[in-house]
Amino acid sequence: MTVAGSTARRYVGWRCRLYPSPAQDEALLRCRNGLRELANALLATSQLRYGETGRRLSLIEMRAFARDWKRQPKHREFPASASYRVAADLDRTFRTWFSRPGRRGRRGFPRIKSTGREPGIYFSNQGIRFDGSRVWLPRFGSVRWKGGKLPQGRLPGPSGRKTLGLLSGRAWLDAGNRWMLSCLFECAPLTPVEPRTEKAAVRQNGREISVSVDGEALHVIRESRTLRNARRRLARLERRLERCEFGSEGRKRTLALMRNQARKVRNHQADLQHKATTGVVHEAREIEVEGAGSELLRQLEYKAEWHRRRLKVRRGPPEPGTGKPRRARRPGSRSQKRESRTRRPKAL
Repeated sequence: MTVAGSTARRYVGWRCRLYPSPAQDEALLRCRNGLRELANALLATSQLRYGETGRRLSLIEMRAFARDWKRQPKHREFPASASYRVAADLDRTFRTWFSRPGRRGRRGFPRIKSTGREPGIYFSNQGIRFDGSRVWLPRFGSVRWKGGKLPQGRLPGPSGRKTLGLLSGRAWLDAGNRWMLSCLFECAPLTPVEPRTEKAAVRQNGREISVSVDGEALHVIRESRTLRNARRRLARLERRLERCEFGSEGRKRTLALMRNQARKVRNHQADLQHKATTGVVHEAREIEVEGAGSELLRQLEYKAEWHRRRLKVRRGPPEPGTGKPRRARRPGSRSQKRESRTRRPKAL
C-alpha cells in the first residue's frame, strides 16, 4: 500500500509477517511493554513539569529523558531508535494539541497507554537488512519473514542504508497476536499507463461500487462469495461473544477468533477495492467520484497521481438545516469504538 507520491519518487508502504523464535518473541514483548512504560513516564513527567512551571518538556528534554531511561540495565537491550521515536511521537502529539485551541475539551490530548495499547517498535533505515527469507532487526537478530516480494524500483538513497530504498520499519503485534513488520520504501515513479477512454464515473453505494465509462457502460463490482461468507462468520462470532460471560476463558477464545475473522474480512475488502481502483485508473483519463468512502477515495487519489489522471470528487447534498454540503470522508476517520486492543493471552 502506497502512502504518497511525487513526480520524482513515490513512497510505498509494505508489510510482512515475522516468525521469531521463542527467545526473540519474548524479547520483542519485553521491548513492547518497556516502550509503553517509557511513553507513560514521559507523559507523567511532562504533565508534572507543566503543572509546576507552566511549560511542558521540549523534544530535546524528552530525548534526554529517553536516553537516560535506556541507560538503565534492564532497558539496554532495547533499540535506541525505538525509544527516541516514542519521545518524538509524544512531542508531535503535544504540538498538534497546543497549535489547535479549538480542540480543547475534545479527543486528541495524549493519554496513559494501558495494557494492549503498546506502541510499535520503530527501526531506522540503517538497522534493517533483508537477506533472502530472513531480515536482520537491531537488538533482536535474524528473523524469518513471509509476505511476498519487496517493492520494485527502489531508489538507492544514502550509502548508509542496509536495504535498497528502505526509509524506516516498525514491528507490531496484530489482532491475531502475530508479529508484523511494516516498512516504508522510496521508489522511482511508475510509467503512466495510456488510458483507453476519456471519462469514468465511480460511485460507492454501501458495499457495491458502480463504474460508468463515458456515460454508457455501467459495471457493478460486488463482494465475492468468499467475502460474504467471511462476514457471516464474523457476525456469528459477534453473537457468540455476546453470550459469553465477561472475563471467562471462553470469551477470551471467542474474542481472539473474532479478531482473526475481522482481519480476514478487512483483507478481502481491501483486495476488492484495490482491484477496482486500479482498473478504473488504467481505464480513464478523468475520474469523477461520488459517495466514496475514505479508503476508496484514498486509493483513487494516490493512484491517479501516479498515472497523472484528473480526479474530481463530488460532494453530497447539503446537510439538513445547513447550507453546507456533506464532505467526503477523509482517510483516517475510522471509528475508535473497539472493544479492546490486542492483548497477549499468555503471561509476559
